[in-house]
Amino acid sequence: MRKTVYLIEQPLDARNYQRFGIQAWIDRNWTVEVWDLTPWAHPAVWEHFTEGAQKPQKFAGYFPVASKGEFARMLSKSEKIDYFIDLTGENYHALRAKLFLKRSGAVRVVCASGSIPLPERNGYKGLLSKFAQLVARGPSGFFRWLTNAFCLKVIAPHITSDLGVVAGQKSIDSAKKCHQIIRAHNFDYDIYLQLAQETRRAGGDYLVFIDQDRCFHVEYIYQRSSSTVTPEKYFPVICSGLKRISEALRMEVRIAGHPRATHQKSSADYFKGFPVEYGRTAELIRDCKVVVGHDSTALQFAVLFAKPIIFVTTDELTRSSYEGGLIANMAAELGKKPINLDGDLSSVDWRAQLDVDTVRYALYRSRFIKTDGSPELPLWQIVINHIERARSRLQEQA
Repeated sequence: MRKTVYLIEQPLDARNYQRFGIQAWIDRNWTVEVWDLTPWAHPAVWEHFTEGAQKPQKFAGYFPVASKGEFARMLSKSEKIDYFIDLTGENYHALRAKLFLKRSGAVRVVCASGSIPLPERNGYKGLLSKFAQLVARGPSGFFRWLTNAFCLKVIAPHITSDLGVVAGQKSIDSAKKCHQIIRAHNFDYDIYLQLAQETRRAGGDYLVFIDQDRCFHVEYIYQRSSSTVTPEKYFPVICSGLKRISEALRMEVRIAGHPRATHQKSSADYFKGFPVEYGRTAELIRDCKVVVGHDSTALQFAVLFAKPIIFVTTDELTRSSYEGGLIANMAAELGKKPINLDGDLSSVDWRAQLDVDTVRYALYRSRFIKTDGSPELPLWQIVINHIERARSRLQEQA
C-alpha cells in the first residue's frame, strides 16, 4: 500500500480538490487522505465556511480535525504514511501536526509557489504595525502571537523539508533547504495547460477586472484583522474608474469575481450593474482584450495569454505601505506603474497602457510561474512521477 496525506488549513472545497490534485493520486492507485486542520487551528474560518455558501468536497479520505487529541488519535490508528503534502503555515497547530508526521516517518513535501513579487517590509514600520496589531488584539492575541513565535523559532527549524516543489526561479531560492527539488509550476499553470489545449474562441471586445474580494476576504479572519479598504469607498472608486477606462477604450466591462467572494450571495450590487462571473477567471482573461487589476495571482493568466494589463490602485490601498507595495512591485515587474483611480484621470492615456513588454512577460513567467525546462504536464503528475521513480530505484537497490 502507498499512502499520501495532505495537511491543509483551509477547507477542502471543490476548487481545492482540483488544485491539490487529489484525484491524480487516486487514479495512480495511491491511498489519499486530507487532514484539514481548519476546525482546530482556525475555528472562526471553519465557522465562516460551514455557515456560508461554500460546501466541503467530501470523499472517503477527507477528515476535518477539531483538536490536538483528535489529531493524535488519527495518527495512532493510521496505517503507514509514506508522504505528506504540507500546505499549512507555521502556526502552533500546524507545526505540532508536522512534527508528529515527521516523527512517524512520513516524507514531507512542500510547495514553494513564488507566484507574486513581494515588497520588502520596512523593519521599523513593520515592528510598529505588528505592535499596534498586538495591542488591538488584547491579552489572548498577544499570547497567541507569543506561542506562534516560540514555535517558529524553536520547533520549525527541526521540521526538515524532504521534497520541494518549485514554480519559478524565485521559489527555487526559497526551497534551498529542501533535500530534493522537483521543478514544476504553480497551481494555476495547470488551468492554463488545459485551456491552451481547447479550441481557441475568438476574443471579445471587453476588458475584465480581477476582483480580489478586497473588502471581505477570508484572509482577514485568518489574520484576525480588518481590511484596509471599505466597501463604501472602494467599490464606487473602482466602478467609476472602470467606466472611464471602458469609455476611453470603447470596450464593455466584465468582472471576474473572486472564487470565494462572500459578496456573490449578497443582494448589494457592489459593481453597479457590471456583469460579474464566478469560476471563469482564466477563461475571461484568455478571451478578453485587456485585463485590469491590482496584484492578484490571477494576473499571471494575462502574462501567459499575453494580454495587456492596466494596474490600478486607490487612496485606501496606497495608504497601506504593504498592499500598495504589492501592487507597485507587480506592476514594475511587467514594466508598468499603477494608476490611482482616486486621482485626476483626465490626462491618462489609457491606450498607452495596452503595450505588452514581451521580454518582461517572459521573465515574469520564468521567475514566478514556471521553472524553465520543467515538463509541460499537470503539476501533480510531475510530483507523482518523481516520487514513483524514486521509489522504484530504492526497490531495485534493495
